[in-house]
Amino acid sequence: MRPGCSSPYDRLSFCPTRSDTPHPDRCGMSVEFVIGVLNTSMSAIFGASLLALWYYQRELGYIAILVGSYAVRILSFGSLYAAFALDMLALRMAANTLILIATMLLSIAISKRLRIRPHYGSLTAMTAISLVGGGFFLLVQDNLPMRAAIINLGLASICFVMLADLATRRQRTPVEQLLFAQIVIALLSFAVRPLTFLISWIGPAQSEAVYWIVVSISDTLICSTLAAAIFAVIAVDVMDRFKAEAQIDMLSGLFNRRGFESRAMPLLARQTGSAPAALILTDLDHFKAINDRFGHLDGDKVIRAFSDILKDKAPRDAVVGRIGGEEFAVLLPPGLAAAAHAMADTARSAFKAAAPGIFAHACHPTASFGIAVARAGDNLLALMERADRSLYQAKNDGRDCIR
Repeated sequence: MRPGCSSPYDRLSFCPTRSDTPHPDRCGMSVEFVIGVLNTSMSAIFGASLLALWYYQRELGYIAILVGSYAVRILSFGSLYAAFALDMLALRMAANTLILIATMLLSIAISKRLRIRPHYGSLTAMTAISLVGGGFFLLVQDNLPMRAAIINLGLASICFVMLADLATRRQRTPVEQLLFAQIVIALLSFAVRPLTFLISWIGPAQSEAVYWIVVSISDTLICSTLAAAIFAVIAVDVMDRFKAEAQIDMLSGLFNRRGFESRAMPLLARQTGSAPAALILTDLDHFKAINDRFGHLDGDKVIRAFSDILKDKAPRDAVVGRIGGEEFAVLLPPGLAAAAHAMADTARSAFKAAAPGIFAHACHPTASFGIAVARAGDNLLALMERADRSLYQAKNDGRDCIR
C-alpha cells in the first residue's frame, strides 16, 4: 500500500502524498460522482420507465426481467460508491456480484423475448468463475488489474451469449440490429477496459484512477445506449401486438377477415402443382333463426363453441378465421389438400355432438362445409369463390354436410 492511501487499488482519488497527482476534488471525486450518482440515477430512471411499460404491457413478460436487471444495476452502482467511501472489501465483492447478475438478467430477458430457452447453466458458470477469480484477487492477493480482467471477461462472455441468441434470428428487424450493435459495443468495452493498465505512458500511480475513469464513462454510455435500444425493441413489440390484436376477432378468438387474408395469401403462394393448398368454407346453419329465437348471447355461445372446435381440429399450420357473422374459413397449407374432407367431417361431427350441451334449449345447431382445392395460378379470391359455390351446394343439399 502506498503511504497515505486508504486502499491500494480501488480508491478513485490519487494518493495525496504524491505531488504529481491531481487533487481528489478535481479527479477522484468526479469519478465517484459518475459512478455513485449519475449511473445510479440513470439506472433508476430507466428501471422506473420499464416498470411503467410492464404495468401496461404485462403480456410482454421479458420487460419484467429487464426491470429486475436495472434494479440490480442500481444496487451494484450504489454498492460500488459505498465501497469507495467506506473502503470495505465486502461491498466491492457485492458490487462485482450484482453487476454480473444484472447482465445475466439482461441476457435472460433477450432469450425470453426471442422465445429461446435462457442459458441458465452457462450464465451461472460464467458468473461463478468470474466471482471466484475476482474474489481471489481481492481477498487473497489484492490485484486490481487481474481482478478487472476477470470481471470484465465475465461480462464480455455474457454479452457474447446475448449476441449468439440474436444471431439465431435469420432476419433481424432494424431494432434488433440496433440492439445487436449496442451489445457488440458493450462487449468490446468490457474487453478493452482492463488494457488501460498496460498503457506504457501511464504510470502505476495513475493507472488505477485512469481505469476507474474509463469504467465510469463506459458504464454510463453502455447504460444509456443499451436502454435506448431496449426501448426501441419494446416499442416495436407493442406496435406489433396492437397490429395483431387488430386482426383478431374478439368473440371467436380466430383471425378476422383482414387477419385471415394477410396470412392466407403468403401460405397460398407457397403451393406447388404436386402440393396444392385447400380452402374450407363453413357456415352455421340457420344461425339467424337461433339469434332471433334465443337471443344474441346464446348465438355468441354457438360461435365460440364452433370456433374452439375448428381451432382444435385444424392442422397446426392451417390458417383459421371468422370472415363473416356466421361464416368461417380454414386454409390448409400446401400438401394437406387430401386431408381437407376428413378434417371438415371431423369438425362437423364434433360440433354436432357438442351442440346439445351449448345451451339449455331444444336446439341443436349444425354447420355446412364447402371445399375447394387450389389450382395452379389461383389467387385467394378465386379459391374462395369456388369454395363458396361448394358451400352453397351443401346448403342446397340439406345442410349439415360437406361438398
